Amino acid sequence: MNKIIKTLLRRLTGIVLLLLGFAGLVLPGLQGILMIVGGLLILFPEETALGKKIRQWLKKKKDQARKKLAR
Repeated sequence: MNKIIKTLLRRLTGIVLLLLGFAGLVLPGLQGILMIVGGLLILFPEETALGKKIRQWLKKKKDQARKKLAR
């Protein structure tokens, strides 16, 4: 697949997930936060500073959830 098309599809998918996520914050039935985080993960790969911060935040939340479930 052409690199330009691949980049365009990645950005488009990330933007659509972000828009659905913001709509999901207001509308019932959509998981807004999950879609926003998914969109940000797609838009900002691991190489960027924001991508690293998002992944660190997710790891922290995952660890917190595991501790609560272990009780």
